[in-house]
Amino acid sequence: MTGSRFILLLAAPALFAQSVDIYSEFQRPDPYGEIVAPDRSPVPREILSPAVARNGWASFHVAVRTPANTSYLLYVMTNPVNACRVEMYKEHFVQTAAGWIPDRLTPLQRLPDYGFMPDPDDRVPEQTTRVYLLDLWIPPDSGVGRFRLEVQLKTAAWVIRPMELRVLSTKIPDVVEAAGEPALPPIESPIDYAAAGPPTRACGPLTTVRAIVCRNAAQEVTLATPEILRSWWWSFNMPRVLGAEWRLRMRDLLYAVTR
Repeated sequence: MTGSRFILLLAAPALFAQSVDIYSEFQRPDPYGEIVAPDRSPVPREILSPAVARNGWASFHVAVRTPANTSYLLYVMTNPVNACRVEMYKEHFVQTAAGWIPDRLTPLQRLPDYGFMPDPDDRVPEQTTRVYLLDLWIPPDSGVGRFRLEVQLKTAAWVIRPMELRVLSTKIPDVVEAAGEPALPPIESPIDYAAAGPPTRACGPLTTVRAIVCRNAAQEVTLATPEILRSWWWSFNMPRVLGAEWRLRMRDLLYAVTR
């Protein structure tokens, strides 16, 4: 075996020890790279080419996994660069009876974000995964079509996770935030509980993952006519046989009939 091949074999574990993965808003990753127990779905949706509506938000969890005592840079790029507005939050873990769950959000003021594993802010024992919330706003005048988004992770090497977003003709009406106290479930509840409830409800400031999910549900419901609300009552209140991601099926239906 030549010296160069031997060096590559030694480096291979390090090259594959870091990863970046994207999950739907209904699959909260824990600090060890697994989906938290309350959110697990029988067949989780793979986020490759999600459909997005104009004048609306689309949210995803980004899980960065690196070896211990490793620093990294995390960046997000779109092509074209003005395809959408990109907001990024760092998710903070809370220890609950159901395990460590990400909830509180800190907005990033700039990208790339410099991170370190384990996260010195949350102090989770033996942490291997740091989680971000990627929040995309699609302009109302966006053209129907597709654009590319890349989440880029830089440690010793680059790891790039691409997505192709499909902009639909569906357009979200302007949403007026409901007044009153936020109607949010406990952190350890399945995250789809934050999307359940009456068509209009208060979600509160966007300082938690639950508030983001509540806001997204509120914008979706604006697409539903009274006839849809009556005939699809089961969709808005169905049992959780599909796990936390059942709400994605309802979103697909709403987008299909409003395109």
